[in-house]
Amino acid sequence: MTDAEITNWCKEEFSPVNLITPNSTILQLLNNAKRFFNTHSSYPIVTMQNLAVNVQGNLIGGAIQLPVTYKGVYDVYPATQPDWILANYPVWSLLGITVIDNLTSDLIELGEAYKNFAYYMGTNFKWHYQKSDDPTVGPWLYTSNLPTGTTACAVLGTYRIPPNTPVTSEHILNWLLYYTKALVKMSEGNTLRKTSAIGIQNDGQVLLDEGKAEIKELQDKLAQEGRWISFCRRF
Repeated sequence: MTDAEITNWCKEEFSPVNLITPNSTILQLLNNAKRFFNTHSSYPIVTMQNLAVNVQGNLIGGAIQLPVTYKGVYDVYPATQPDWILANYPVWSLLGITVIDNLTSDLIELGEAYKNFAYYMGTNFKWHYQKSDDPTVGPWLYTSNLPTGTTACAVLGTYRIPPNTPVTSEHILNWLLYYTKALVKMSEGNTLRKTSAIGIQNDGQVLLDEGKAEIKELQDKLAQEGRWISFCRRF
């Protein structure tokens, strides 16, 4: 949904009552909701990203420019197809148990020794995320010691809503709609409450309290959904 469609949805939610809050204010509240989501959410995003290339078409050592939808990066998986020892060597299975001969077991031990040697030689894979201060420019991901033959990486990170972009995710849209509606409730209640000073009785205070309660509930829900990052870092 576009910003205009979300604004119309909020107005229809209060129908048949006409809102005192103008469209420009609702749009501002929608932008506030987006900013809160971008700074407090941890909605996961996983995409396959190609390494950057120069004008000659050559790979730029381990640099990847991510889309503007990335707010942070928590893991990177190089897209490589390692040589599997058993794929080119015959093995026999008996009663569901794989029988490995001495040569194959020696190759497995050699492979483990090579992995430890690669770590010692500094060829272990590492990455560094560099955020962008411009919301219209994607951040950069810098990698080192990429496995040989790698041209792309699967990047696990958190999602942000780019500016002037329709919201297509159903889960994000659902949260954004009701958070914006709660903000409109508070704005509407605040305006109505001030008219009580001239003796007009209304439900402005009720709307204000309802909006505050709904905002607190939606903020708690957003925080709970971001706990997967703690497990990701722990394991």
